[in-house]
Amino acid sequence: MILSLYTGLILLFFILAFAVKNVKTFLSTGVSIRGKSIKLSLSILLSTLLYVLIGLRIVFMDSATIFEIESLQIKSARSIGLILVGGGFLLGVAALIQMKDSWRVGIKYDQKTTLITSGIYRISRNPYFLSYNVLIMGYIFIFPSPLLFFPYLLLVYVFHKMILEEEKYLENTHGDSYFRYKKKVGRYFTSKI
Repeated sequence: MILSLYTGLILLFFILAFAVKNVKTFLSTGVSIRGKSIKLSLSILLSTLLYVLIGLRIVFMDSATIFEIESLQIKSARSIGLILVGGGFLLGVAALIQMKDSWRVGIKYDQKTTLITSGIYRISRNPYFLSYNVLIMGYIFIFPSPLLFFPYLLLVYVFHKMILEEEKYLENTHGDSYFRYKKKVGRYFTSKI
């Protein structure tokens, strides 16, 4: 019961934090914050699939329904998963807050935003993507299923491609500022703090 409550609330709050940030940024800037690309649409589709499967597993389904691999359901793996879920959530919320009005979903080529390099962005150039990867990996440790694992792997690949595209955009938009930032901070995380 406590496991279901914890994992369910974290998932719900993670989704709500994303939605609230989108609405708040739109209301603050008065312009659309969503870019358009096949990669973005695919990432939204895969994310939604993962959210639905995890949500259904937490609320309605048993382990057999999503083909969980019982031999991987060891207590230490579940504990690691719970830590990853909590850590991914906290990292994601920090990334959303610190991005302020520069938050965009995908690339908006017609908009120039401020380059954020402080706070959590001193450790990772892509902390929200990283948070999502950590969060979903945590759920996979808790509910080890190929129905979660394979869409997650595809999503990690799509996110990486989106990040590479965004890096080119930021290089063109912010020039030397972004190149200096890129030298100091790793794409996903860095040890140079």
